[in-house]
Amino acid sequence: MSTPAPSATPRHAYRRRVHYVDRSIQRWPLVAVVTLEVALAAASTWLAYWRLVYLIDESVYRVHLTHTGPTLMRFAEEGFAVLGLFAVVNVIALAVAAGIWSYRENLVLQDFAGLIGKTQELDFSNDALTQRKRDVLALAAAWRARERTRFAAIREQVAKLEAAVSADATSRDTRNAVESLNKLLS
Repeated sequence: MSTPAPSATPRHAYRRRVHYVDRSIQRWPLVAVVTLEVALAAASTWLAYWRLVYLIDESVYRVHLTHTGPTLMRFAEEGFAVLGLFAVVNVIALAVAAGIWSYRENLVLQDFAGLIGKTQELDFSNDALTQRKRDVLALAAAWRARERTRFAAIREQVAKLEAAVSADATSRDTRNAVESLNKLLS
């Protein structure tokens, strides 16, 4: 007796995707750091190859026996020297990359903090356009615009409710105004 085959789901349904809030801040610096790491690894591999070829040639083509020490020890010294140089250059490059990345983030965070400060003070007046066009700032400004519209609708609905209460409107009209206000508040 055979069991029914499980339903096949499309393979693309479980594909992982990277969602960037702001590509200029998140994606390109990351691509630059990865490219830098690959270039540093390639350069250190080339330097190690060049130095080890020199040591092998020196060991193979010795005409006169001179005491240069064990060959394995010389290979280890050259390898550690190249590895140390790679580590130093890598740390310096990553420190520079972190500084550039922080500088770019701080530029955006200044404008974003201004929007957050206005929101914290419940100031939903129109926002001045920033000189730095960033996706995260556009998202924050769009949210503030939606909230500004929602608050205007709430004010209008509250005014209608006050008018209905002061005019001794029917309970049905008052209930409709309260339900409309409740929808806007949720």
